[in-house]
Amino acid sequence: MSLPSTCVLDACFIIDWARWSKRNSLWRVFSFGFVPEPVLREISTSGPLRVLREWMSAGFLTVHPSSRDLEDEALRLIVEARRNPRIPRIDPPEAVCVALARRIGAVVLTENRGVIRAYEIARENLAPAVVWNSLRLLAYLYATGVAVSSSFEELVAEYEQEVKHTFSRREVVRVAKEFGILQA
Repeated sequence: MSLPSTCVLDACFIIDWARWSKRNSLWRVFSFGFVPEPVLREISTSGPLRVLREWMSAGFLTVHPSSRDLEDEALRLIVEARRNPRIPRIDPPEAVCVALARRIGAVVLTENRGVIRAYEIARENLAPAVVWNSLRLLAYLYATGVAVSSSFEELVAEYEQEVKHTFSRREVVRVAKEFGILQA
């Protein structure tokens, strides 16, 4: 699977991954990442801020400044999504992540159900951006051997325990099938 080497991180993703002991495996998949300014303003707790500083100091991550045209594009995405009742709400910071990822051809790392659903429904409208949640990234880490575990399910269980973020079993099975790593 060909994957862009750049990612754009939203606040929920950052907060969750700051809790995971294997969080730096992210930088074995992506060579560089952006945190849009509106996302950075959402993060106020010391743990995620410390991790962001570490990643920035290591040269993996930078803050992308706000701009009127990027925020306008994000607003158009929010309005477009609101017209589709199958898409949950997309908040402005997450929409900015998608707008930036569309511009640079990056992967949006998010837990926002609206962004994920918009990508599932109309992937071509968000291209060249790719949208992944933590579960998809965990599957990729496992499938490529970056994250070693006795099974994908065990890796997911470890993540869920450390991060306190639970995925539905149905979603775990669906993603495992998608990545060809389903254990019998």
